Amino acid sequence: MSVGFQAFTDSGLFQIDGSTPNYQLTASLSAVSQQTNIPTVINNASIQYTGTFWLCSFTFRSDQPPLWAFTADSGIMVTPWDFKRDGNLYTVRLITAAQTTVHLFVYSRVPVPSSRFGLQVFSPNGTLIADASQPFCKILDVVSGQYLPDYGWTVTRFPQGAAQTYDYGRPVAIGCMWPAHYISGSTNSNQRLWDIAEMSAVGVSGGVVTWELHRYNGGNPPNITCYRECMHYRFMVLDMTGVL
Repeated sequence: MSVGFQAFTDSGLFQIDGSTPNYQLTASLSAVSQQTNIPTVINNASIQYTGTFWLCSFTFRSDQPPLWAFTADSGIMVTPWDFKRDGNLYTVRLITAAQTTVHLFVYSRVPVPSSRFGLQVFSPNGTLIADASQPFCKILDVVSGQYLPDYGWTVTRFPQGAAQTYDYGRPVAIGCMWPAHYISGSTNSNQRLWDIAEMSAVGVSGGVVTWELHRYNGGNPPNITCYRECMHYRFMVLDMTGVL
């Protein structure tokens, strides 16, 4: 744009460009995970499997598609289970490695506040671009990896990935997570020990983020049969300074 309000970061990146709405914090929710039986997988013999998980569910409204992020108390590991939309009503379900309080933060386009307090930036058509009274969605990092490298169908030994940790030096939350996942139900009754639910999970303690391939259910399978893409993961790390 040639005219209008613009704001830049210290590295020269646009923070507010005067025309693109910013995502800002619109809701903060908390709930305690509860043990719940969840249908997991139907195998090739049409057997429906279920697992017992510590599950936490959140429902919220958003006029625009939201970005949501999470943390859990005591650094407990969390994995997103599913995400549903019904009009402007959204439901997020997450599973946790142990019972804990999960905190969900919803970012979307903010409405014009009735207080009319603080700096507000509008686009030429009157859309609210930024409201200084609401925390902005600030992305610190994008973390990705492959517990099974490359792509395509494979039958191989089950991957063994050690936990990884990084300290961001400020309070953070996890958003836009795509977990590595392998859920298996055996057709052989002698192999039911191998019926597993193993997914990547992330724990947050202040600014320290720890992630691993976490076994929620089942025993140690001798091998894995899947597309390698199932063992790829990705998540964002959001700066929660002033929020947490």
